[in-house]
Amino acid sequence: MTYIIADTHFNHTDQMIAYCGRPENYNELLWKSFEDLQDDDIFIHLGDICIGKDSQVHDKLQEFKFRKILVRGNHDRKTNTWYLNHGWDFVCEQFKDTLYGKNILFSHKPKAWDGEFEINIHGHFHNSDYRRTDPELAKIKTGYHKLLSLEYEGYKPIKLDKFVNLLTTG
Repeated sequence: MTYIIADTHFNHTDQMIAYCGRPENYNELLWKSFEDLQDDDIFIHLGDICIGKDSQVHDKLQEFKFRKILVRGNHDRKTNTWYLNHGWDFVCEQFKDTLYGKNILFSHKPKAWDGEFEINIHGHFHNSDYRRTDPELAKIKTGYHKLLSLEYEGYKPIKLDKFVNLLTTG
């Protein structure tokens, strides 16, 4: 099974409570939810893993044996080599794949439509408008983008097939 998640922001508790209304125990909810994934599952993280204590967070992530793909976010500032040496199986800025009959672009921030994807699954905005004033984003044609927000998904990874099915069935 393939799971997706974005903007976990481990160790960023005060800001996530203030900006996004997250519960005080969201870090614990996330760690607990990872226990439900199987060793042969694929875990795609759409960026912004943590703020500070990087080694501690990544050491804990390595305890989980599922395969890990990181699409780097604006807070993921280590080198690709650092992430690969700390438990990630693949690290990139974005990637495209055809899954469930759809050409999907996975990114942290929404990307301008290039004619080569049908859906851009991204994070970055959480459940609020506080980032929508980014001038880069004003140029983006809407209609192709789907926000993945922990706040909307109950602070746990969501199955990719379920997420894509929700997009195509409304």
